[in-house]
Amino acid sequence: MKLNFIHIFQTKLPILSAFLLVQTFCFAQRTEYGIALGGVSYAGDLYRGYEIANQSLGIQGLYRINFEKDVSFKMALLYGKVSGDDSHPFDPLGEIRNTSFSRSFFEASATFEYHFLDYKNKNSTIKWTPYFFAGFGLTKFINLDESDNFSSIQPVLPFGGGIKHLVGKQFSMAVEFGARKTFFDELDGISDGDVFDKTNTQFGNPNDKDWYHYFNISISYLIYKIPCTYKYIPNKSMY
Repeated sequence: MKLNFIHIFQTKLPILSAFLLVQTFCFAQRTEYGIALGGVSYAGDLYRGYEIANQSLGIQGLYRINFEKDVSFKMALLYGKVSGDDSHPFDPLGEIRNTSFSRSFFEASATFEYHFLDYKNKNSTIKWTPYFFAGFGLTKFINLDESDNFSSIQPVLPFGGGIKHLVGKQFSMAVEFGARKTFFDELDGISDGDVFDKTNTQFGNPNDKDWYHYFNISISYLIYKIPCTYKYIPNKSMY
């Protein structure tokens, strides 16, 4: 009888431990679905830095997985438009270049977020936190013409930060600013040129890659989700 009890205990202990581990993992996972609205702007040979007056509407759908209290993983799809012109030139070249551009795009990105405060803790009186994010993305430009000599799909590095605020138990709002570093200089159609040709003014600095930015306000719905199930069926041969 004693040996039978020991056999049953030794057999079931690993299963019980795995059951508790799986259940803890399942209930600890929490996902979010959300939407963001904001402004997209460009920086390159026509504008230097962040041009707050040159904004186009951008809309983003997002899906977030919260692994820990301070780390999240976000996948997002952004639709927006970048544009620019020489109406307010910052150098003599821009005064005579008189060019403009406008491009629409889709961006798919995957980023990790780090939260500085434990704002989701039910025992905390702080319901907000600053956060930082960084990751990788691919951008598809959808209205290129024959004069564009670059691929319509370009890699980008999204990074930035913002502030999140927990509203109730299942809604999260955020104000976020992010920059996208590209690896090409043809976004604005202005790049390398013959500086000795005085009649050619349609060129810029090829060593200064183009950027775009996305400032937005988002709201997401938190779901307490059990992404896995566990059903234990006893084996009668154990007894």
